[in-house]
Amino acid sequence: MKYFEGIKGKLLLIAIVVIFILGTIGYAKISVQRKTNLLSNKVEEQVTKLMELSTVKYSYTNVVEYEDKMQLSGINLPFTNKRFILKYSGYIKAGINLDTIEVKVKDKNSVEIIMENAEIFENVIPEEEVYFFDEKESIFNKLSFKDLYVVLIEEKDKMEKEAVDKGLLNDAEKNGSEILKYLLEGMGFKNITIRFK
Repeated sequence: MKYFEGIKGKLLLIAIVVIFILGTIGYAKISVQRKTNLLSNKVEEQVTKLMELSTVKYSYTNVVEYEDKMQLSGINLPFTNKRFILKYSGYIKAGINLDTIEVKVKDKNSVEIIMENAEIFENVIPEEEVYFFDEKESIFNKLSFKDLYVVLIEEKDKMEKEAVDKGLLNDAEKNGSEILKYLLEGMGFKNITIRFK
């Protein structure tokens, strides 16, 4: 221990301790790894028989800008603005619910089909078709998963309404009628009447 006596010795001891501490910290930083656990439990599983005839598919892609800020008496508060731009793609499927079909065979050549109007079966935005751009948040207003969820639900409803306004359900009924007519003609029927309730 006589190496560490005197001023030079004490400086040497301090230098060794500092090097040891820095080395330990550096090693700890290098060896730090992120460990992620994903726990998954199946809550419910169900297989259901479907009686759906999808006759039309409407695909869409859209870009929406989301912005949220806090206000006090109509005045924007500083450091409370959050925003993002979202690009997404999805699809809507519509068609005929086959459970509602009534078949009236009049004779070997004539048949009447009565069924409910077409309906929407699916409105889906796959997760892999959602892209974020220009994400910004503030100290007092953080971005959250709920923001994305709310935007996507609103956009799905909006796109469904637009599709229906453009005649999606009318197209589904027309296509469904053509498919059923083709099948019934293949069965030998010549006089085919198809009505929607």
